[in-house]
Amino acid sequence: MQVGSALNKNLSRLIKALQGVNCKLVIIGKLSTDQREELAANKIDYKNYINLTDEEVFAQYKACDILTFVSTYEGFGMPIIEANTVGRPVITGNLLSMPEVAGDAACIVDPFKSDDIRKGIQKIINDDAYRHRLIEKGYINSERFNIDFISENYFELYKTLNK
Repeated sequence: MQVGSALNKNLSRLIKALQGVNCKLVIIGKLSTDQREELAANKIDYKNYINLTDEEVFAQYKACDILTFVSTYEGFGMPIIEANTVGRPVITGNLLSMPEVAGDAACIVDPFKSDDIRKGIQKIINDDAYRHRLIEKGYINSERFNIDFISENYFELYKTLNK
């Protein structure tokens, strides 16, 4: 599953990486004519959804096998945490906030190299132990972003500042 279709979401390189991989790519986000043509030219089997409710997006996370989030720019990377929370392995880029958000709970690749993206996807598909390790680490990683955990940390910080 791919969340987002804007230029920074790097769909073009993902499409090249998936060429010849037996999968169905679920894309959440409005596709341009060029993106649709590129998907067709590379013979990518895909499904596209737009204007989903939060519940429908959640259902897509639960239904997918892998989250691909190989953006070339992100302010944070919430889809990483969302996929971690529901036990889906994540492949993401080595830029900006994504490695910090993912920690060791994602396959980190160079988003500018389709071959690197492809190798990461194939490793998740073909290496059961690696995939399961990413899922387990994802559950742990998602706890770092739990609102109760964050609130407690802020509360402890404020108590130390008040002394």
